[in-house]
Amino acid sequence: MCIFQGSNKRFYILNLKELKKPKDVATSHALIWNSLTTSLSFSKPLKGKSVFNPRPYNSSHIVYLKVHKAASSTVQNIVMRASMKRNLTFALPARNNTHQFGWPAKFSRFKHLKKLPSKPDVLCLHTVLSDSLIKTMPQDSFYFTSLRDPFTQIRSMFEYYNLSKCLYPKHSATLLEVIGSGKNACDILVIKSPQAFDLGINLRNADNDTVIADFIQLVEKQFHFVIIVEYFNECLILLRDMLGWTTQDILYFKSNFKGKRKQLATNLTLLPEDNEKTRAIIYKFLKADLALYKHFKSKLEQTIASKKDYINAEIVKLKHLQKIWMADCVKDFLPANELPDKRFQPYGAGSYGYLLTEKGFDNSTCVSLSITELPHFQELNKYQNKLLNIST
Repeated sequence: MCIFQGSNKRFYILNLKELKKPKDVATSHALIWNSLTTSLSFSKPLKGKSVFNPRPYNSSHIVYLKVHKAASSTVQNIVMRASMKRNLTFALPARNNTHQFGWPAKFSRFKHLKKLPSKPDVLCLHTVLSDSLIKTMPQDSFYFTSLRDPFTQIRSMFEYYNLSKCLYPKHSATLLEVIGSGKNACDILVIKSPQAFDLGINLRNADNDTVIADFIQLVEKQFHFVIIVEYFNECLILLRDMLGWTTQDILYFKSNFKGKRKQLATNLTLLPEDNEKTRAIIYKFLKADLALYKHFKSKLEQTIASKKDYINAEIVKLKHLQKIWMADCVKDFLPANELPDKRFQPYGAGSYGYLLTEKGFDNSTCVSLSITELPHFQELNKYQNKLLNIST
């Protein structure tokens, strides 16, 4: 969904050591948008207020807290493209062989952050929210994240990360068996309320009603906006308006999506049926995630209802723009092993990527819309080195 603010209170984190399409179309749309928002000058970052949160922010300072399997790679792609377009600097890992900030350990600016001449403008890589992260970024940063129905999120994690091997390396376990084992994590991958974990909850107290309620209030005070995946396009319109972006900026192709080919029957049997009994079992295990999701989903729905006609009209424009770019850029959707260009090969079991048209290969926007996370991160490093005149 969408919401949030800032606070001096700290999050108490679990330390796991202890535990170009038609150029004319894009241009004309940008002109229409700019004519409606003349104050949102491209060279003058928006100094605004979220409709959910009274704390002012600077639209050129952005923190996207990336939550696993909650459309986060798609949102990250949007943030990276829009921020590079505006020549903003990024927080990057100190280590060259990773695209995360020490996850699943909490963020530490001393351990995980590559040094910059000044505070970075944007942070959008996987990490765990911490007081150190908040101190790293400018005080007027715009904070947002994304959440997903915990039932579909944990099912997606189970497939994507092949968690059927969590209990027995040589035998497959079902999702309900993994949950019933009492494990909080499989290897280093957190499965106990993973969305709340990324946002800073202490897993040792993740079933305590009082702790969960206090945690939700802390999240609401720190963040300006929360995307709810089930209302993805609606949230992108609201995000666009909060940051003074254009519809071209929020254009996206889905990342790490499933293809239409049938799964193997053996894999299907490992996932439980979607019924009331199954959801009750899973929601009980993901208690903190469910409370967090329901809280912000409710607020989002109220906001959407108050702007329904406007948002729906803007979504039509966004989908039209997507259709145009997709037709020009993409020839087919294929599994990773059938894609010849490694830049477009997705990670994760059963994920599909994009086979570009001949025109698409030659179009930088097509490439940036279709590229997968790791190659995009490599391009981000090159961009920043050039921006800061750093030789490699």
